[in-house]
Amino acid sequence: VAIKAEKCRHFTALIASSENRPAALFRVTRSLIHRDAREDPLEGRAEDFGQFLHDKIARIREGFNFNMEGPAEVTRTGLENVIWTEFDPVTLDDVDRLLVGLRATTCVLDPCPSWLVL
Repeated sequence: VAIKAEKCRHFTALIASSENRPAALFRVTRSLIHRDAREDPLEGRAEDFGQFLHDKIARIREGFNFNMEGPAEVTRTGLENVIWTEFDPVTLDDVDRLLVGLRATTCVLDPCPSWLVL
């Protein structure tokens, strides 16, 4: 009888401490109702996701029309004939000054802005 009374006090305190926190209240209620269902909710999820991703990539690859004869004729843009014959020399200080003066739009830790790399 003492154990039952202590369990009652314990769960009453848990429910009271879950006030205004529905997720905590549902967790306590679920633990009271489903005593035998103690399985890990994340068990097997990584393997399932890996298999799903593998299958999806396989389906995408099946949709490609691979031509084993080689690439088709590439459409020319007209820019392949542009030859730059003259450059203005720059120093490392010029490059540093340019990079330091730019606004960091991606991340503070990036060595240079993403638009410059692309």
